[in-house]
Amino acid sequence: MHGLIMIASAAAIILLVKYGLLRGIDHVAGAMNWSVKARGKLTGFATSVPELVCLVAAGLSGVWEAGLWNIASSNIINCVLMLSAVLVYRQFGDLMNRRFIDEIAFAGLAIMVPITLMYWGMDTEWYLVPSLLCFFGFYQFVDQKVNPPSETESTSEEAVGNLPFGIIVASTALIAIAIAGMFLGDSTAKVVLQLGIHPIVAGWILGFVTSIPEMVTFFAVYATAKREGKLHHLDDTQEALDNLTGSNMSNVGIIYPIGLAAYLLGALLIGG
Repeated sequence: MHGLIMIASAAAIILLVKYGLLRGIDHVAGAMNWSVKARGKLTGFATSVPELVCLVAAGLSGVWEAGLWNIASSNIINCVLMLSAVLVYRQFGDLMNRRFIDEIAFAGLAIMVPITLMYWGMDTEWYLVPSLLCFFGFYQFVDQKVNPPSETESTSEEAVGNLPFGIIVASTALIAIAIAGMFLGDSTAKVVLQLGIHPIVAGWILGFVTSIPEMVTFFAVYATAKREGKLHHLDDTQEALDNLTGSNMSNVGIIYPIGLAAYLLGALLIGG
């Protein structure tokens, strides 16, 4: 039964991202004339909602190792999925453009940070909460300075630009994704518990299923560019990379400290 719930939750997240979240963001971006860079970042932040739900739930329940490996594995899997989309649409030449160096560097750092902290046994220190939030702010500052939105960037022709509709659709989809993420995390944890799987393996399972929204968005960006005849114009790779880096950095710089704060608070209340 829990396996069926896990599969149904994952399928629901795919549909909600593809037909709800992405559509809402396109409308908001079109109405506000956002660059593809801004749209990619927002999508990356939004598609990290399942990781947020799973990590906070893991922190509050005391299963910290599985929750943190969810973050670490999700960031690795996101990079693999991004490279898969690049391979399918033959975008490696565009990916090597030097304008993308900061996004690639931060996407890699977001993988190294949680793994390094776990290796040295520092992953539950209280000072990581403000430090990681500052790290996220540093990423935003550097990205704005090194790779600001280009004046030649264009928004998608499919973006109708209905701001109220976009906000309603995106907000509703996010709420639904959060609910599906709770079912996904809970059902996956129960499946893992029943099978007696190690927390690291559990984290990787969660990382895979919570990376489904990123997979959908990476391929959707390139599919839209191909349909509009805009492959190799760099805008598609810019949006996909900002999606990747925004997701990875929000996992480390926002979701990690929030989950850690929940874990430490829960431990304090239980200990008290």
